[in-house]
Amino acid sequence: MLEQFVRDSTNKHSDRYGGSVENRTRFPIDVVTAVADVWGADRVGVRLSPLTRAVADTPLDSDPQGTYGYYAEQLGKLGLAYLHCIEGQTRGPNAATAFDFKALHAAFGGKYISNNGYDRQMALDAVASGYADMIAFGHLYIANPDLVDRLRRNAPIAAADHATYYAGGATGYTDYKALGETTTA
Repeated sequence: MLEQFVRDSTNKHSDRYGGSVENRTRFPIDVVTAVADVWGADRVGVRLSPLTRAVADTPLDSDPQGTYGYYAEQLGKLGLAYLHCIEGQTRGPNAATAFDFKALHAAFGGKYISNNGYDRQMALDAVASGYADMIAFGHLYIANPDLVDRLRRNAPIAAADHATYYAGGATGYTDYKALGETTTA
């Protein structure tokens, strides 16, 4: 819902929560501030998706770089624990070259978590270069319950069966084996 306020494509408010980027980010900033007041800013992070169309092919903002740059700067003033960005379409390829996420990181000024389509080498390179402070892995965890160990050991990564996503039950979620485990019949 917060993302819908930020984007000019979805925010049609004509009050103090619509129109300018300052107004469109007002409600999300108020929400994050309220959460930080309860839990402490150093224990709160925000996830942004400036290029994700996600549910129902949500239209992008007309100026994603400017809008999200402003939003990241305002979030940075709150002293949050991190900014986490989906770099591209959810479940799509990494699109870090389609948007200046490094500028977003700089505008935020704090810890930055990159996400979307990262493999082991991309993650190592992103952290080593200072592009990101951390990398988040999503769907790789589904098929690799021991993903951290596999990444440390540079072991093979199992592929998830996308046909089982959202199918209900354990198949495709909790039936993947860790390295060295075997299936019992």
